[in-house]
Amino acid sequence: MLAYTGLRISESLAIQLDDYNLQTGECIIRNGKGEKQRTVYLNSKVIHALRDYLKVRQNYLRAEVSPYLFLSKKSEKLDRTTVNRIFRKFNPEITPHDLRHFFCTNAIEKGLSIHEVANQAGHANIHTTLLYTNPDKAKLNNKMELL
Repeated sequence: MLAYTGLRISESLAIQLDDYNLQTGECIIRNGKGEKQRTVYLNSKVIHALRDYLKVRQNYLRAEVSPYLFLSKKSEKLDRTTVNRIFRKFNPEITPHDLRHFFCTNAIEKGLSIHEVANQAGHANIHTTLLYTNPDKAKLNNKMELL
């Protein structure tokens, strides 16, 4: 979900069951950075992964009482330290925030506008999004030859 939505880890862990609609592919982020609310869009990869996860989620004891999408064994919702520990277990070099960077860079390379990426990622300042526009060396050389 982090790699294909641009969400911050805290935003994804705060998603409640009423915050998303898999039919429309939309998710409301109610408490983004600066307490701002926005709608993010879910692609088919995320929708399929969430449907699979929801089938597994219903088998957890806390599933009936927790309003949060991502559950924890010990509390009402999954904690960011637990997620970071899971990431370190599988690959100590990749963090949840790296997936946010992946999303922004990949989205720009795939043709989303700077404004679309900024909206999806919840960047208050467009200059933050512009940091992800690192030109590919080969493409830059080809364009320089066009001058």
